[in-house]
Amino acid sequence: MRIAVLGAGHIGSTVGRLWHAAGHEVTFAARDIGDARALAEELGERSHADAVPGAVAVADVVLLAVPGPAVTGVLAAAGSLDGKVIVDAANIMGPGRLSLRQLADAFPGARWVRAFNTLQVSVLADENHHQPRWALFLSGDETARPAVAQLITDAGFEPVDLGGIDDSRFQEPGSALWGSTLEADEAKALADRVRGGDAAAADPLTAPFEKLRDHAPDDPAFFFEHLSRAVFQAGISWRVVAAKWDGIREAFQGFDPGKVASLSPADIRRIEGDARVIRNKAKIEATVKNAEELLSLVRTHGSIRAYLASFPDSRSAAADLHRRFRFLGDTGVWRLLTSAARDLGR
Repeated sequence: MRIAVLGAGHIGSTVGRLWHAAGHEVTFAARDIGDARALAEELGERSHADAVPGAVAVADVVLLAVPGPAVTGVLAAAGSLDGKVIVDAANIMGPGRLSLRQLADAFPGARWVRAFNTLQVSVLADENHHQPRWALFLSGDETARPAVAQLITDAGFEPVDLGGIDDSRFQEPGSALWGSTLEADEAKALADRVRGGDAAAADPLTAPFEKLRDHAPDDPAFFFEHLSRAVFQAGISWRVVAAKWDGIREAFQGFDPGKVASLSPADIRRIEGDARVIRNKAKIEATVKNAEELLSLVRTHGSIRAYLASFPDSRSAAADLHRRFRFLGDTGVWRLLTSAARDLGR
C-alpha cells in the first residue's frame, strides 16, 4: 500500500516506521522537509520524502499526524483528496478542536477514519506486536475502515471498530477510550459500556482502576514502582525518565517499599548525589515518604486489591491516592493507574 505520512513528529515517525517495517511504501511530508528526508534516509528502500501535495498525490492512504492548529492548513494545501483514505491521528485539544464529522464535512471528497490517536506514543513505539496485542480503536467511513483495520494489524495492534464517523466521539481526547491500554476483549467490553450510556464507564480512570482492583499483584513493589514513576515524571518528558529508570530502580533498591522506607538520611543524601537518578530533592524525599504511606496502607487493607476494592468508583480512589501520596497530582494519578494496569499484561 502507498501511504503518505503528514507530520514527522512522534506519532508520524513512529507509525510510519511500523508501516514501513510491514512492507508498505511510505512517503513522509513535514513542515521541515529535512525531518522527512532524514526519516526516509534512515528507512531506505520504499521510503521517500516530499512536499505535502506530492506525497498525497501518489498515496492510497494519508496519515494526518500534524499539530492540531496546523490541520486545516495542511489539508487545504494538500491538493485533491478525492477518494483518499485519510487517517486522522491528530488529537486536537482545546477550543479549536475539530470533530471527525467537521473534517469530513470540510473535505467531503476524502474517506475519513479516526485511528492511532488513543494510545500513548511510547506504547506505539515500544509495545507494538505485544502478545496479546493491545487494542487500537477506529471509527469512520464504512468503506475505508477495513483498510485502516488492516494497517492497525500491520502495525502490531488489534483493531477495535467503534462504527461510523459520528462514533468517533467515543475516542476523543479525554474520553474513557482515549489513553487506555487494553486487550481486545477488554476494549470491546468497555466500548459497549460507554456506548450504552454507563456513566461510570465513561470516566477514563474506570478501566485501569477496575483492572487493578481485580488483578493487582500481591507484591506492593509493583504498585510502588508505578507510583514512583508517576512522581518522577511530573513536569518532565517521559523519555528523560525512561533513560534514567534503570538507575533510579537500582538506587531505590528495586522499589521494595520496606527497604525504601528504611533509608537513613545519609542514604537519601547519597541518592541525591547519584548521577544515575533524576536529582530532584523533593521527588526523592516524596518517594521515601510514599513508601512509608504504602506500607501503612497495606497494613490496614491487606493488599492493593483490597485497598482499591474499598472504593465505590475510580474517582473516589483517585481522590484518596491524591490525598495520601506526595507529588501526585491528577495527571500523576492517571499515569499511575494507566501504566500499572497496562503492565499487568492480562
